[in-house]
Order: sequence, then structure tokens, then C-alpha cells
Amino acid sequence: MNSFKWIKVLLLFVFCFILQTTVSEWLQIFGAGPDFVIILIVSVAIKHGPAAGCLWGFLAGFTQDVYAPVEWLGVHSISMTVLGFAVGQLEEKFLTLNLPTKVAVLAIGFFACDLIYFVLTGLEKDVVMNLFLSKTVPECLYTVVVGAVVFHLSSGRQKKNV
Repeated sequence: MNSFKWIKVLLLFVFCFILQTTVSEWLQIFGAGPDFVIILIVSVAIKHGPAAGCLWGFLAGFTQDVYAPVEWLGVHSISMTVLGFAVGQLEEKFLTLNLPTKVAVLAIGFFACDLIYFVLTGLEKDVVMNLFLSKTVPECLYTVVVGAVVFHLSSGRQKKNV
């Protein structure tokens, strides 16, 4: 990744956090909003591989850990880093992913990231199940819809550049 691409991803990273902390609250439906940060991590990991996915996953998780309760410090960092690495294994240089496959990877990655988060926080089984059904599933569906639009728009733009 050249320096221009790093700057571009950094600006997208900042933009996604601004969206996550401001616009996401306005877009909520029944308390569920899209997760722009996970969309960015999945996009970067697919495009640039596991190393970039780990780096941006860690930075995103660390940034979210700053706002998390102190007793769970580092949990976002671990879950987002694992997400970036796992999704990065599907790097586009080696495997061409079409839109439905990218959306499926986003959905599976979202569920895996939340599952890792819930396991590492040590919450009780019934609390995890309640959070999973009331928070994770609706937010995953919303994130997948927004992610599909983002993936579609970015793939159209990439085709024009070629």
C-alpha cells in the first residue's frame, strides 16, 4: 500500500468514526444503527489483506476502547483485530469476491466480532443471548444493508477507474 492509499484509508477511518458517533444515532431504527467502522474494516481487509485488516481493526478497536468501561479495556481492540485478520484472508488479490459474497462476509464478520466481544467481557449466558437477539441481530441487518450499498457504490467507482 503506497502512502497515498494510507492517507486515503486514514481519512476514511476518521470519516467513519465521525459517522459512527453522530449520524449513526440519527439513523437508528428501534435502537439499532449501522456500524460504519466494521464496514470500513471489512472493506480494507478485503482490499488490502490481513496485515492492513489487523492494523485498521486494532486502531478502530483501540479508539472504541477509549470510550468503553475500564474493566473491558482492550476487548474492542482484540475483537476488531481478529475481524480484520480473518476477513483479510479473503484478500481480493487472490480471490475475487462479488457483491453477495462481500455482504455475506460482512454479516459473518459482524456476528463473529460481537461474539468475540461478548465472550471476552465474561457476561453471563442469558445476558449474552439477550444482547445478541436485541442488539447484534438488528444492528447486523442494518449494517449489512448499508454495507451492501457501500460495496456496490465502491465497486462501480472502481470499474470506472479501470
